[in-house]
Amino acid sequence: MRMRKKKHARERLANCGELVFTGPEQVRLLGGWQGVFKNQAPLHIEIGCGKGTFIAETARRFMDVNFVALEKNTDVMVLAAERVRDSGLLNVRLALCDAQTFPEWFAPNEVSRIYLNFSDPWPKSGYAKRRLTHERYLDLYRRVVVPGGEIHLKTDNENFFEFSLETFERRGLSISEVTRDLHASAYAKDNVMTEYEAKFTAEGLPICRCVAVFPPSGGAKAAGRQDAF
Repeated sequence: MRMRKKKHARERLANCGELVFTGPEQVRLLGGWQGVFKNQAPLHIEIGCGKGTFIAETARRFMDVNFVALEKNTDVMVLAAERVRDSGLLNVRLALCDAQTFPEWFAPNEVSRIYLNFSDPWPKSGYAKRRLTHERYLDLYRRVVVPGGEIHLKTDNENFFEFSLETFERRGLSISEVTRDLHASAYAKDNVMTEYEAKFTAEGLPICRCVAVFPPSGGAKAAGRQDAF
């Protein structure tokens, strides 16, 4: 469903003050993300934060972690920014950018974890390179993620999920916490739902989830899967 244009979206973003960044040069001028948050806590990012339900609740649970929510759609971003602002969270910032340009926002070894929640599966033949778990994106993530850093993936699309498992393994990431029915698994207890997840779950659709871990050094190989159904 197409997001309806929000009135005065740019002005509303501006009213969120220092929570929202519209260009990577702003971060660099402020001394990088540690300078933005004024601490040295681990940095987790969500690529495609939607309306901000997931990032706000996750940040509330983990106050000792810094979070950056990335979103390319201004009309969606404004809802996430206002949610974070109204929650009073101090460990969240938002960046108006897309996945292809996000490495410009982060230094090497700056990010500890990436959340990919219900990314567009691009199911049509020939569109694989647009999937956020394609090898070309994994190589972009590797630029900024610490050795041993993680990707946490959730999707309702099983074909996309299988594609992702295969690309993770080809790129030498180890895979764990694999489930094709999250809400019936042991991992449901600590799960934070997104807007899409709540909708799909209400419709009775199973949710796939896994954690992929970058090798501690460049030469490590994938350690295989640990599945839970």
